[in-house]
Amino acid sequence: MSKWRTKGLLPLPLLVLGGAAAIAVLTACSEQSAGDDPDGKHDRSSLPALIGEQIYACDDGYKYDADFLADGLTLDIARLPAEKPVRLSAPATGLTYVGHNLNVSISGSGALTMTRPDRKAVRCLRIRSEQAIGNSMKEGAGG
Repeated sequence: MSKWRTKGLLPLPLLVLGGAAAIAVLTACSEQSAGDDPDGKHDRSSLPALIGEQIYACDDGYKYDADFLADGLTLDIARLPAEKPVRLSAPATGLTYVGHNLNVSISGSGALTMTRPDRKAVRCLRIRSEQAIGNSMKEGAGG
């Protein structure tokens, strides 16, 4: 019997090699991909049409992340830090974005108003704006 073999188990070198391979696979799965934002909020492979992001501070005390998609008529909006985004769409440029129980109007002055049928309107001011360039984001002036 080999000095590396224990009763009923695989040889020790094989166990070590298998464990190292498992660790390598698990580590690779959790690493940030090239398509991710540094802050981890946006995976460019799942939102390839992202053209811009704006962060708003609102009178309800929360901040919201508004992601504008390629056609400019689609908006994903989420309360920060970790709410799941809600997708809204507008029938034409400059009109209200409409979604399930949520409408969002954006003014040219960097203000956003969210209306829901069961709550009072929430008014927000833009505090940060970024424009997508390729797979990266370029920060612009807020407000």
